[in-house]
Amino acid sequence: MTPADAPTPLAWMRPGHIGYIGPDLGVEPHSPSVAMLGIGLDAPLVLHTEAHGEIHTRSFFSPARTTQRLVATDGWILALFVEPAGAPATAIADEMTAATGPFGLHHRRERELVELCRGARVDPDRVYASAISGTAPPADPRIERVAAEIRGDSSRTFRADRIAANMGLSTSHFLRLFAQQYGTTFRGYQRWNRLIRTVSGAVSGHDLTRAALDAGFATPSHFSETFRDMIGLSATTMLRAGIRFDLG
Repeated sequence: MTPADAPTPLAWMRPGHIGYIGPDLGVEPHSPSVAMLGIGLDAPLVLHTEAHGEIHTRSFFSPARTTQRLVATDGWILALFVEPAGAPATAIADEMTAATGPFGLHHRRERELVELCRGARVDPDRVYASAISGTAPPADPRIERVAAEIRGDSSRTFRADRIAANMGLSTSHFLRLFAQQYGTTFRGYQRWNRLIRTVSGAVSGHDLTRAALDAGFATPSHFSETFRDMIGLSATTMLRAGIRFDLG
């Protein structure tokens, strides 16, 4: 990808996903609480894993809570972090044609996704739709309602035991249902939405520390640790990398 094709790296945030198109930012090993699709837009990627060593591939899918580090061998990448609302992570996993351990390899629409990521007018929603065009399993409306409440008020601390009691379920049963439907833990989902709100606030011009506290993080350092664990680099590094942000 040449600068004329895409002069500025792009990052976007939507209710269901966060995406990045641009050069390798040198992420550290991390374990996101959500699923991730990575694609080398100009050349294959190297996926560094704990249990399976180096995996060389043009595209890969990493389930939630899987430790990995993505390295570009050349050119730009697509990194798509997927909130599993309605189980789109399952849909992406189903589109991978091979696997090594928990990692899916070779997305069926790899070429289409590469083309959608080229040029100066990338449509994040088309990229996302192409990535998840498989059929997701049916969702439990009770769990959907809980997730919607979390998305609507990320600063609130939701207690699993109280929610489970209101549903007439044991806490352990509720937590299993939530993890099955959303591909991540109940706490992890709350952290994910706080992270989205914080970054959205910072990109909109608010102080990063204030945005983190308003989003529900106990301290700015808690936000910093969460961001680094999920994305693989510091929030300040990403915000100062000359990236164009699309907040929809």
